Amino acid sequence: MPLIEDPTAAGLKRVLEFHNKRHDVLTSNIANANTPGYRAFDLVLKKELDAAKPLEPSRSDPRHLSLNAELARIPAKLEQSDAPGRLDGNNVSLEQEFLRMIENRTRYEAGMELLDRWAALNRVARETR
Repeated sequence: MPLIEDPTAAGLKRVLEFHNKRHDVLTSNIANANTPGYRAFDLVLKKELDAAKPLEPSRSDPRHLSLNAELARIPAKLEQSDAPGRLDGNNVSLEQEFLRMIENRTRYEAGMELLDRWAALNRVARETR
């Protein structure tokens, strides 16, 4: 069975896709740290928000990327931060965003390491048959 068809490898791939998309959301928050009225978002797994209403971010320019199609492939939802905002309405905390990015990167790297080790185990198993 090729690695890509393996259920474990496919699950790890979805984990990596989630962390990759979460990184995009977090970097968007950082990029908009000085945009008046901007509210921070985070990408969370659906099982934590099954009862919540899905949030649709608005696109102010047709050139902006749409996350809707990409999020349909992975079990995740956008969650808007309810943190208090500054006087200009922006609620992005750079410290919080950088901490989330470090956590996200660590989990992404752990997923890559697991996928790499799984692939190595599969190679060894195929060679010993």
